[in-house]
Amino acid sequence: MAAIKTTQTPTSDSVKEIKPELPTVHRFYALYTYHANRPNPEDAGPMGDKKPSVKDFLQREATSNQDFSLSVIATDLVAEQETEVRDFIFKKLSRGTVYGGSGNVSRVDVGEETLSCYFYLLRQASRQEADIDQEGHPTYFYTSNNEYVVCLLTDDMNTVELFRPELDAYSEGLLAVLDNEASQADKIRHYLENWYKDAAEYVCRCTKRFKEDTAFIIHTALLDAKLEVVTTDQALKSDLTKFLQVCSLSDLLQHLSDTDSSHGTSGSSEPTLIDLDSSSDSCLQAGDKTTSQPDFVKLVIEGNVHRFENAYKSSFCDEWSNLMLTGDQKSPEFLRQVIEDCKLRTIQDLNNLKRLVRQAESDHYALYRAYTFLRDCGNGAVLLRHIWKDENTVSSLDTQSVLHVLEEFISETNGFTQAQV
Repeated sequence: MAAIKTTQTPTSDSVKEIKPELPTVHRFYALYTYHANRPNPEDAGPMGDKKPSVKDFLQREATSNQDFSLSVIATDLVAEQETEVRDFIFKKLSRGTVYGGSGNVSRVDVGEETLSCYFYLLRQASRQEADIDQEGHPTYFYTSNNEYVVCLLTDDMNTVELFRPELDAYSEGLLAVLDNEASQADKIRHYLENWYKDAAEYVCRCTKRFKEDTAFIIHTALLDAKLEVVTTDQALKSDLTKFLQVCSLSDLLQHLSDTDSSHGTSGSSEPTLIDLDSSSDSCLQAGDKTTSQPDFVKLVIEGNVHRFENAYKSSFCDEWSNLMLTGDQKSPEFLRQVIEDCKLRTIQDLNNLKRLVRQAESDHYALYRAYTFLRDCGNGAVLLRHIWKDENTVSSLDTQSVLHVLEEFISETNGFTQAQV
């Protein structure tokens, strides 16, 4: 009698076992003390009261770059890996291309892995010391009481590039821990272990916590309005502060304005993008009378419940938040890329509006195109807000007239499509 062939239906447990596992992302940290002697820029040296030239200072600075040492304070790298990272940092420092105040990003081979390495030079108050050269003249050096090099490593190459501003701030925050807890290595290690959680994953926590209401926070950030957060959860409040800052256009607009200024405007037909200046407040207030955008938004959080007061959101902000909610909400890199892409689109729309407004000073059809653009872009209130803040644009009375006409017409046609709470 032929044997009956049977098949076994896989259970949910067996299915789970054969599911492919997601690749593990490796993250590490290392903190070093940095001991170096550097010449004082005000070194009197053998020239008496006369200050040395820039060339003299750079020559002595280049020499002192070879006179330093690195000592590890805390790391989660194994000994061989730590040695390779220390050699890498030593080479960078010896070239004299690492400065305090801004982090650096580079690739480094650690064992069989190629990691993305963020490193930051921390410097505190310095003291002046003197030495006597062979001719009996005093040579002055400044040595910092506390100098450190922070290294944060990951095999995800996008993380350190996208979150470099947050990593700069996080590295600076380490000074307070070192000052207060210098003798407690565990607290230093705990701070460094949480670098990714605190400096990157806040975007995930905010998106998950506020879901569709994230659009209200985005709109508040785009307007540069003040957000008052009422909550006893200080960690959530800190996350919101960082999220609001990363969605704001202020730093990007100021950077682009500075770039335009450094290249000059005489040789270009393009208008200076944005010049954020407090002296434009009167023009901004004039624009706000018709757009009715808030300068102050309140967010009250009680447990799992939250409510906004005096908050708006536009269709563009809804689209922005939907992109974040429908994608990988567990990936800070994805969410941050969405934020940067949407900010770039806002900058492009602002440039288009500025060109149309300039053309509308002498072209009525351009005035109509400016109106339809504001009406249909989904972000008109934000664009008008920032164009009023551009002192280079609103300094022209003709431009102010065009903007007033646009705002009056928008107001007469029921304004922008926005949701308010």
